[in-house]
Amino acid sequence: MRLVGLLVILLTTPAFAQNAEVKKYLNTAITLYENLEYEKALKQLKNAKSRASGPDDEAKIALLEGVVLADMGREEKALTAFKTAFSVELEAKLPVEVSPKVQAVAEKARANVRKMLAPQIEAARAEEEKRLAAEKLRSDEEAAKVAEQRRLEAEERAKNQPPPALVANTTGPSARSLSWIPGAIGLASAGVATGLFVSASAKQSSLLNGTAPTDQAIAIRDSGKTEATLGYVFTGVGVAGVGAAVLMFALGAASDAPAVSAVPLQGGGYVAVSWNLDLGGAR
Repeated sequence: MRLVGLLVILLTTPAFAQNAEVKKYLNTAITLYENLEYEKALKQLKNAKSRASGPDDEAKIALLEGVVLADMGREEKALTAFKTAFSVELEAKLPVEVSPKVQAVAEKARANVRKMLAPQIEAARAEEEKRLAAEKLRSDEEAAKVAEQRRLEAEERAKNQPPPALVANTTGPSARSLSWIPGAIGLASAGVATGLFVSASAKQSSLLNGTAPTDQAIAIRDSGKTEATLGYVFTGVGVAGVGAAVLMFALGAASDAPAVSAVPLQGGGYVAVSWNLDLGGAR
């Protein structure tokens, strides 16, 4: 039983290019088909065939012809017409709404064509997969080239940049805690200087009082001069040591530690050691 009020669907799919004259006969055939005038509809389709300009026109005509023939119960001819249409466009839609009986005939023809075209469809699918794989491979190769270029550029930039300084803050003793060392050296030097001055003074007195042996007077004189000179030297060392000890104790904070900076250079480098002193709370 046919449905009432069938809708006309415009044949505008990409595979079905428009032909004005063919379209006119098709529209007339559709109207006759909707009015159940099947034979007249077939005549219009025959006229359309004589004016078809290519496979697209022939496929549109065959599709509607299959609908009409299927509704007339002429299934074998309907299958032939549907196969002609689906060979051009496998997924083509029927141009009008049809009964389940007609739809079944059309789908049977579509299945037959799909089976017949399966090798070509599979080959086309495999070719498409091959093309996509080739494109992906090219894309991956280009991405790898870009990554390698960026790596080389980064290495070149790294070569042209100076190496960073390696700074280490040691946990060694502070200047204040080490102030005893120059102090001890200074006190020891002062003691040595005092002994030298005493010895030189005694030798000078023996020469002035005439108590020194005459044959040794020159040697005693020279020895006294040497001891006096050394006394002045050790006095200077003592003063410098005590002064340094006082300065380190007064200005060196208990938490201060030396900072060591190492800068590697091509063929060598340098190391710097710095010590912060507390100058009235300012660092």
